[in-house]
Amino acid sequence: MIQEFDIAVVGGGAAGLMAAVAAAQECNKRHIHAKIAVLEANTRVGKKLLATGNGRCNLTNMGISVSHYHGDTKACVPLFEQYSPQNIIYIFASLGLLCKEQDEGRVYPYNAQASAVLDIFRFQLKSLCVETICDFAVNMVQKTDFGFKISSASDTVLAKRLIFASGGMAYPQLGSNGSGFQILTTLGHSCTKLFPALIQVKTEPRRAKPLKGARSAASATLIANGKPVKTVDGEVQFTENGLSGICIFELSRLVGELGTNNKIEINLDLMPEYTEQQIFGMLKHIGETLNSLPADELLNGYLNKLVGREIVRQALPHLPEFACNLKSGELAAVARMIKNFRFAVTGTMTWKDAQITAGGVPLDEVDEDMQSRCCPGLYLAGELLNIDGDCGGFNLHWAWSTGIASGCAAAKSLIEK
Repeated sequence: MIQEFDIAVVGGGAAGLMAAVAAAQECNKRHIHAKIAVLEANTRVGKKLLATGNGRCNLTNMGISVSHYHGDTKACVPLFEQYSPQNIIYIFASLGLLCKEQDEGRVYPYNAQASAVLDIFRFQLKSLCVETICDFAVNMVQKTDFGFKISSASDTVLAKRLIFASGGMAYPQLGSNGSGFQILTTLGHSCTKLFPALIQVKTEPRRAKPLKGARSAASATLIANGKPVKTVDGEVQFTENGLSGICIFELSRLVGELGTNNKIEINLDLMPEYTEQQIFGMLKHIGETLNSLPADELLNGYLNKLVGREIVRQALPHLPEFACNLKSGELAAVARMIKNFRFAVTGTMTWKDAQITAGGVPLDEVDEDMQSRCCPGLYLAGELLNIDGDCGGFNLHWAWSTGIASGCAAAKSLIEK
């Protein structure tokens, strides 16, 4: 049996859930009865939402600005002016979710549970009589006189308005396979280059494996063809494949953007508060005062032990037994390595390890209400669009903002018609 709806939302993730709630609320506010459905490929909505923020759901960031975004950023300015972090926090409060600002402007649910965010959406969908149709993997969309014909392998839905919020290619194990990009091209849209972002960076295995499991604070700089491009401070996590941690995630987008045709390196300054000369002086003092200290433990009081030993090993292939036997030139080499612990980058991990998709449908193909300029009645939201943000709640803020804008606009267009 073919079901008919006024508005269908493809995708039960952050953007799709917000779009459905916003559309239903807009119709209710205007005393218009509208049939709205969320079409979700998974057995339940919100699976990816539950995984965000390590299960705590970093909803937004008080420092929202286009400087934290990449892609078609100029088109974001009006949207962020309309939907500020304060607006988003207020909207969630009106839905029954209390939020709290924590470190670096990050905003989380007060109870620090992503499940609470999903619960309030489920309650809202139920109370607003929005139907949820799961196990509906959309494989075709056709424009019709009625509006849109949306098909899965076994079912068909007709809708006057269609909001596409099916997500990108990141986390395919949670249901995001990128099929939305192919479907949108059949409706007249284009798509930029897609690549995984906010992801671990791969380095040469021989450099990575000895450091597996170690963590160190650092100032990380991405270097392309010998020139520094961007520096981010934070904790670096060393894995068996390479480098991880928030600061590395924020550099990973550049790795994908630059591609393998460029020589890419990441340099770690492991003691950014000190100059190379100051570090040399401290190491010289250690050598002069701790006569029985093994040479490979020279940096134990300064850096993570694994990292410190690897730096000494890399800087000094021929180690004496004790630190007191290290010559000035050798201590200078260690100090230099602390400030320039460099890794050749061989790429990034795969889509299943990525937090977001970089690239997507260009924003000049939608209007200020997220309505398609190629296919009237179609609205886009979330990760499908050519915008991606840094770590810290920026990507969810984009999902909520585009979800509200598209949902309200789709509802208003029904009412106006």
